[in-house]
Amino acid sequence: IAVEPVAGMREQLQRTTPAVRILDGTAERIPLPDGELDAVVVAQAFHWFDAGAASAEIHRVLRADGGLGVIWNAWDEDVAWVARIQALVHEHVSGAPQHATSRWPQELEATGLFTPLSQETFAHVVTGDLDTLLARVASVSYISALPEAERARVLGVVAEVIAQDPETAGRDQIAMPYTTHVASCHRRTAAA
Repeated sequence: IAVEPVAGMREQLQRTTPAVRILDGTAERIPLPDGELDAVVVAQAFHWFDAGAASAEIHRVLRADGGLGVIWNAWDEDVAWVARIQALVHEHVSGAPQHATSRWPQELEATGLFTPLSQETFAHVVTGDLDTLLARVASVSYISALPEAERARVLGVVAEVIAQDPETAGRDQIAMPYTTHVASCHRRTAAA
């Protein structure tokens, strides 16, 4: 079951994974009955939520001792070319919520609805061609929302960085290093 508030994203998910049940909703308004789910997984999104309201709603739809998993893939900015690309991308944040500055873990804990978070970090590499890398950069919410000419300029500069960096220049396949952050906890049956 997937819950997605954006019609275009629901349509894309339906095209690529027709066996998935896709619901129009948000983390703060999940269109499912109480205790319906064994687990909820949130990928790349908790920093967009109203953490208190989303925590209460996730708690409501989970069965007793149900699990909550939260995942982020972040570019590994210890790699020089990645840091240059991310600096360019972050010039366009314009107040958009950021995982790195979000206080969602503290806000989740403050609800008392879940056990303490267990957190782990893993290195992860995605390999793809230049078009794959550019599509990934273009998919960042505040890059995709740019006017077409500015988005094209940003992607052009990203392509230049790739063409000029010794680690990536002339390569058909580019190793895109990420750090995957995983946090998990369980539903408490009563607030602490």
